[in-house]
Amino acid sequence: MRIIDAQEVAARLTYDIAVPLVRDAVTDVAITAAGRGHGEAVARRFAKEGASVAICDLIPVEVLEGTVGQQIRADGGQALCFQTDVAQEDPVKQMVQQTIDRFGTIDILANVVGIAGPTKDVWDMSLSEWQETIAVNLDSVFLGCKYVLPEMIRKGYGRVINFSSGTGKQPLSHRTPYAASKMAVIGFTRTLAADVGRYGITVNAICPGGHEERSLELARGRAEYSDEAFDEEAFRLGFRATHDNAVIAGRWCADEGFTNKAGGPEDAATIALFLASDEAGNFTGQDINSGGGVMW
Repeated sequence: MRIIDAQEVAARLTYDIAVPLVRDAVTDVAITAAGRGHGEAVARRFAKEGASVAICDLIPVEVLEGTVGQQIRADGGQALCFQTDVAQEDPVKQMVQQTIDRFGTIDILANVVGIAGPTKDVWDMSLSEWQETIAVNLDSVFLGCKYVLPEMIRKGYGRVINFSSGTGKQPLSHRTPYAASKMAVIGFTRTLAADVGRYGITVNAICPGGHEERSLELARGRAEYSDEAFDEEAFRLGFRATHDNAVIAGRWCADEGFTNKAGGPEDAATIALFLASDEAGNFTGQDINSGGGVMW
């Protein structure tokens, strides 16, 4: 495994493998990026439903054990923690096998991993910057599916949940590799759903929207790249202002402004739990927004 610095650890989300009780028997679930954010929310939500959760992240195992793992066990769940670079084939293969050895199977795979990538124009971007973003955001999804699907096919049942983004459906200025990778996740999801439906496996995608702090971070990065002044207060006011394409609680927000709770990790975890259930057996090849009511 290659050595990474603290900044990269902070930037990446991570891989997890979990097992929820959404069927009559205990279910095994694999989740990526469970060290924090959406991955952590998904892992904890599944664990509360009775799942055995395998957590994978770039964060050291002892840190995972003392944070997410400890929280899951406190809630009465099982947690298996891995430090894994999910953009690398051998570590993913080993993680999947060790999870099956420990829990007996994997019923649900949630690919949540993602990094923001560089904030710059394509002509100023290095090939390595492009490749890293694609590797983490897209190759990881391929690798997780490659090594988990044979187990699902063997038993004729499985749920695959890939995390894309609202940016998987619309442009994001100066973030070409991120947008391309997240758009590709949707295409991968739809095509894979058609390929594995015959085996009783569903494949769907969740597209979270940007929350205020994350959007602020990205906007500041674009301003720095363009050598422009950045007004944080003005940005926050604009973010909370009217969004003509937003619907909250069943009403258009064009008159009242956007109440901003752009769908957080808990909202996405709720959607993931449904997609993992038997009740969602007829849902496949779909990409579902969890963006606080903003429509893409």
